[in-house]
Amino acid sequence: MTKARVMESPTVTTIADDIRTPERLSRALRAERRSQGLTQAETARRAGVSPQWLCEFETGRAAGGTDRVMRVLDVLGLSIALHPRPVTLADRVLHDATQMP
Repeated sequence: MTKARVMESPTVTTIADDIRTPERLSRALRAERRSQGLTQAETARRAGVSPQWLCEFETGRAAGGTDRVMRVLDVLGLSIALHPRPVTLADRVLHDATQMP
């Protein structure tokens, strides 16, 4: 009988956490693009989006386009991981305020 091979989970480095808004996602992608030394023009070309759209997205002015966001993530070698968001002080205060009679 052979032993089952146990594969270790790869270490995941968090680039940005607790992303709850499109603006936070935009800032995180912009920071990662810059850290990789890519220009907006090069990133846009490789992702198949216009440089104008990427500029607007990074500054929080683009009107959505999940498909485009996913292509930019692909160019940067990133993915979105979902996990339970951390409970913040604001969450606790809101919860306590709604529990009062």
